[in-house]
Amino acid sequence: MKRKYYAIISVIVVLIIVVAAIALVFIKPSSTTKSVTPPSITSVVSSTVLTTAGTPIQFSVSTSGNVSKILWNFGDGTFGNGSSVSHTYLIPGKYLVFVNATGPGGFANNLNNLIEITVISPSISSAIASKITQPVILFNKTLNSRAPIFNINEKAIFIASYAQPPSAANWSLGYYKINFGNGKTTVEPVYYNISSGTYISTIFTNVFNQTGFYPVNLTIITYNETPFSNDLITVNSNNTDYLPLAYYNRVINSTDFQFSSYISTVYVSSPNQNVNISIQNKAVSNNTVINDVEVVPGGPFSFDPAIAPSTVDLEVIQNVYEPLIQYNQSTFNLVPVVASQVPTIQNGLESNNGLNYTFPIRQGLKFSNGDVLTAWDVYVSFVRDLLFTQGVPGTNGYLIAQDLLPGGGFAPGLFTNGTALYQNITKAITYNNATQTVTFHLLFPDPAFLSYLASLWGVQIMDWNWLIQHGAGITFTPTGFLNYTQYGNQQDYNEYIRWNPMGSGPYMVGSYLQGQSILLVPNPNFIPIPGVFGYNAPVKDKIIITWVKDTETAIMMIKSGEADIVTHLPSYAFSSILDMQSQGKINIVSYQTEHINLFAFNFDINMTLLHSLGSQYNLPYNYFANLYVRKAFAYSFNYTNYIDNLLGNSVYHINFGFNYAGLIPKGMPGYIPPNEIKNLPQFNLTLAKQFLEESGFYNISVNIPIIVPSGDTTDYAAVGMWAQNLHSIDPNIIISPLYLSFSTIIGYGMPGENPMPIWWMDWNPPWNYPTATFNFWYLAGSLGGFYPPVDGITSANLIQWNYTSEADQWHSLQNYIVKAESSSNISEALNYFDDAEQIAINLTLYVYTYQENGIYVISPSIQGMQYEMNSITNSATQLFFFYLNKT
Repeated sequence: MKRKYYAIISVIVVLIIVVAAIALVFIKPSSTTKSVTPPSITSVVSSTVLTTAGTPIQFSVSTSGNVSKILWNFGDGTFGNGSSVSHTYLIPGKYLVFVNATGPGGFANNLNNLIEITVISPSISSAIASKITQPVILFNKTLNSRAPIFNINEKAIFIASYAQPPSAANWSLGYYKINFGNGKTTVEPVYYNISSGTYISTIFTNVFNQTGFYPVNLTIITYNETPFSNDLITVNSNNTDYLPLAYYNRVINSTDFQFSSYISTVYVSSPNQNVNISIQNKAVSNNTVINDVEVVPGGPFSFDPAIAPSTVDLEVIQNVYEPLIQYNQSTFNLVPVVASQVPTIQNGLESNNGLNYTFPIRQGLKFSNGDVLTAWDVYVSFVRDLLFTQGVPGTNGYLIAQDLLPGGGFAPGLFTNGTALYQNITKAITYNNATQTVTFHLLFPDPAFLSYLASLWGVQIMDWNWLIQHGAGITFTPTGFLNYTQYGNQQDYNEYIRWNPMGSGPYMVGSYLQGQSILLVPNPNFIPIPGVFGYNAPVKDKIIITWVKDTETAIMMIKSGEADIVTHLPSYAFSSILDMQSQGKINIVSYQTEHINLFAFNFDINMTLLHSLGSQYNLPYNYFANLYVRKAFAYSFNYTNYIDNLLGNSVYHINFGFNYAGLIPKGMPGYIPPNEIKNLPQFNLTLAKQFLEESGFYNISVNIPIIVPSGDTTDYAAVGMWAQNLHSIDPNIIISPLYLSFSTIIGYGMPGENPMPIWWMDWNPPWNYPTATFNFWYLAGSLGGFYPPVDGITSANLIQWNYTSEADQWHSLQNYIVKAESSSNISEALNYFDDAEQIAINLTLYVYTYQENGIYVISPSIQGMQYEMNSITNSATQLFFFYLNKT
């Protein structure tokens, strides 16, 4: 049986072989063996690398080879399929985008060229914005050099920080909550350092034991501290306090808490795995993002160019709006911007008597909303500025009002008589729709008039239709003009116009988180100006400005690569970044400016508001109206120690600034070196005590706060030094530094409403002539002065308090300024200014601390900084972003 079975098997095998042989005869053999081509990725493209939360982004990938499936990982824990996909990020952050293509022959991905997407907060209502903070996740590049890429089982360090604390009354930071994306979540209270006035960043650590992408989510929980004020814990050992962790369970669904989140994608790699982040997404036209971090506690005050008082505001304004003319690369070179020509006698646009200036308006300009810019828009913008001349706090209308309106806009009855106001303004400025021109009719010749228009505080051109749409239109009647003046006062500001700039400049606002950050994007309707550097081509970069309160946050941001530019750093911060300069990781750029710093005395303190700052504060309301009290304080200030040690010139071997005196800074015509000024206060405690005894206030108990901007540790320390010196000459004098946000300090700048006995302030002359400082700081309120009325410095007050000698000197100072401004001889005018300066020094109106050298800390990838070193237009390290590019 077995033999028969094997025989059958043999026959079958033979038959199979024969059939196969026959098949080979009839099938034509292939010349090569066909193989499957593995997938390959040729490009990965995103429609943008910077967007706002809630806005879709388009992603696409180009491949070759045999591809059967494409999978996307968007870095936020979500995925997509296909060669083209759309994705919307809901939470601000930085996301790594990964794509993987698979096929029969294998796979390909962009792990070596990951796309990084920056997502920022969309604009939200001011009511909510004031109660939240913008979270920041930072990395320690010394310990985690590749972050946000980590090795498996590496100790990953995450620094949780914030931009600005809540600005709403009684709202504070409560908790940091971090979710590492691998199932681990940690919650920590946010500690508040009482002495520095800042909340403390917290370090979180985690170890990832599996490779892959992880969306690390930091949530900062803010809270209304009123219901919990008795529950705050103070830790005396490190002088901090916080809301105990036990209250975290009360957070959910409570109206007393707000939540803000930020996600940073991290990738955990296996050993020797090649993982990198793309420097730029080359296929995107506007493909680079410049991150500008500024240590400005409180952020801006306003983006309405007619009321914006500080360079923090003007930095945004000068990039979004456009003026008629502009300084360009120097303090002497004026170029036309909205105007097509700069008026001169030679081109016939300036009259021979210097009283009339006509500006042809450049054709084809558009606002970012598409509206065409016309002569009427220019005319309305200037009228609006003049109507705000007497706004409170002081506004920018004074610049042009001094030449166009009787009494510089401060003539008696001018702003209470609608007919007079209407007639004077419409006479001062005229327009012609047919010729598209605007003409200014001056009351007297002023060679500085063009400088006023080109200055940082000059009028920026606004869209009339846009103003009407948002409730800011002007009724062109006497009554309409008079009624409109109220909108120049803080309590009546148009809040939409204040916080939503819209101009014809190179940039427009993409989104704004009030007081914390702003996104500037290229204006698609911007019309370049041929031949004018900076304006001659469309901009490409997108700009994120983040205003931070805590200096340490700014330092960590430049160290971790989150910042490309850092400004307004206090001098002590440089001790921790000089090593980065030596390693070529940053550049420190310095230049001389005309930016001056001082402490101002308040002659007429609002005691009610002062007690709201602290019930312990007590002094006579007119304490500093006494000349000898001011001299005692001025001679108690150690100017040399301030420059060398507190500012840090000798400590860090960087020239941050130098001593000056008076209000004509070095570099401005009329400058007098300090050693040539008579009666200039010097540090001398013996003389200081003699002056105090002579004042009649010796041995009188006073408790005085000296106001410095939040985060200004240099001047905070200076006040501590000053306090010790004053206490040494009279133990009854108690001085303490008090932090207030810069916007709060500006807000107190109202006559009769100023509670600050002594307060820090800086000044950036908007043009290069003494009127740029004198008219703001020395000129009487009746003549249009800005700060003297804020500080109660009036002849009437001095006479009422029996300081008649001071009143006479104050009157003489005003006369010299008027003579200087009315003189057509510049040499004679400068002599008058110098005489006025000497009287101001004799009166000891201010304590002059230092004149700044501008300092930028920048990444080597930022190009064009040499064009930002203008001693006037960039004197506070504010930037014209259209000069810059990122490589």
